[in-house]
Amino acid sequence: MKLTLQVDGALHPVTLTEEGVTIGRGDQATIKIQANAVSRVHARIFLKDGQPHVMDMKSLNGTSLNGATLTEPAPLHPGDTVLLGEAMVMWVPEGGAAAPASGLNLNLAPKAVASRISLEDRAFDASGSILVPHASLEAMLAQASGQHPAGEAVTLFQRLASMAGTLLRAAGLAELLESVMGLVTAQIPCQRGFILLADAAGELVPELIWEEQPGAHANPISRTIARTAMDNRVAILTTDARMDPRFSAGESIKIHGITSALCAPLIVEEKAFGVIYLETSLNKGGFKREDEHLLSAMANFAAVGIQREREAKFRQRLERYHSPAVVDQILKSSQTKEAPALQAQRCQISVLFADISGFTRMSEGMEPLVLAGILNRTFEAMTDQIFSRGGTLDKYIGDAIMAFFGAPNPDADHARHATEAAVAMQEALFALNAMRPEGYPELKMRIGINSGEAFAGDIGCEKRMDYTVMGSTVNLASRLESSVARPGQIVVGPRTAELLGQEGLRQLGAFSLKGIEQEIRPFEVRWDHDSPTAVHERK
Repeated sequence: MKLTLQVDGALHPVTLTEEGVTIGRGDQATIKIQANAVSRVHARIFLKDGQPHVMDMKSLNGTSLNGATLTEPAPLHPGDTVLLGEAMVMWVPEGGAAAPASGLNLNLAPKAVASRISLEDRAFDASGSILVPHASLEAMLAQASGQHPAGEAVTLFQRLASMAGTLLRAAGLAELLESVMGLVTAQIPCQRGFILLADAAGELVPELIWEEQPGAHANPISRTIARTAMDNRVAILTTDARMDPRFSAGESIKIHGITSALCAPLIVEEKAFGVIYLETSLNKGGFKREDEHLLSAMANFAAVGIQREREAKFRQRLERYHSPAVVDQILKSSQTKEAPALQAQRCQISVLFADISGFTRMSEGMEPLVLAGILNRTFEAMTDQIFSRGGTLDKYIGDAIMAFFGAPNPDADHARHATEAAVAMQEALFALNAMRPEGYPELKMRIGINSGEAFAGDIGCEKRMDYTVMGSTVNLASRLESSVARPGQIVVGPRTAELLGQEGLRQLGAFSLKGIEQEIRPFEVRWDHDSPTAVHERK
């Protein structure tokens, strides 16, 4: 059966079968729709007994047919209106005209328009608006119970309970922000909506932008409103921004005709980290006090969800480099600091380079899967020794490991911990060799350690950041491993030896190393198994 569907204002001729077509914003949907309130696969339209039917696909925001919420498949007729959240779908009769775009036809334009949205400063006078101090969710609900009729209070509770369930099901920060904006704009009519989050420098940055008519307006929004809401932890309601003396200098108000703005802070445990900001114009009637109360309550829920997702993402990054115990310590300390835990800084550290000797030559005659298995088993044992002493894994470099001690959390004993880790790594490799299957090669490892000042922090670009260390301290550690240490040896630089007190160390001769201006007299760390410090062939 052939028919035409109008989906979010666009016409889609389809040949309908019993399998049908799906509508959603995900790639797996037959018909894609870029609307915030729409799930990845939101609804399905299909033939049943020769009649088109529509059914909800367990979407987050529900599907309705002619105003009635769908709980099971229902027949679809020409001219019927289906709402996927707030996005409209119609079966256009043959020869009929498509329905005009509705006010319910909401489109999100996240990120794509972020680059053309700017914030502007405006004059400030608190007398021109309503400022409501931030209250906890419990206080808001108690106030709602006392000030609103029972039916209205129950409706508010139901809205917030539904929002909580939706945010808990969100997969990742991007989807959570989209869900927040979809829920907010479905409840509070507006023309533009923004979620702004503070970056590492404390500047508010638009993370998600919603427009009733995407691309229709590119005027700046008020940094003054957003900043005041976040810094003073107040919800701000401007009943008529053109009459508000705070915004008399804002040209965008004259151009855009904005008459009302509503902004609520995002706060968790008394710490504000962003805002939800809405704008509307005169023909929308402006915002009301009920809107301010609802947005503040929704912002409380949103803040908890956003903070949870940001911390989860931060934890995932940390777990690439640190042991679980160190991750917990970093997260705990970061809650009491203004600067992010991984912000670039100078620090005193010990850097460790370890390389499996002869692995390149050995790997030439091995199957790739066997080779990968040996490396994985070896790296796992080595990394455990680094993590157990508070070290940070920088990276794997082919058959080599780079790690450091003393960052991001300071460690007064970084030299000792690095050296203990090196000895434990050699012992672990000795144990692995003893248990290796017949025919597997014996592995030997060279380790170089150096201590001193280095630059530690997130390095990279917006698409890829890595926590790493840089500087001459790092360069010397690398040279000690590659140019001084022999297979089975642990060699440390002069500064490391000084911090260790030279106990258990044997000074080596003078070395001129590439990229190092002065001659270096490093030290060897003694350890036991089978005299591994004897002379061996270098690879």
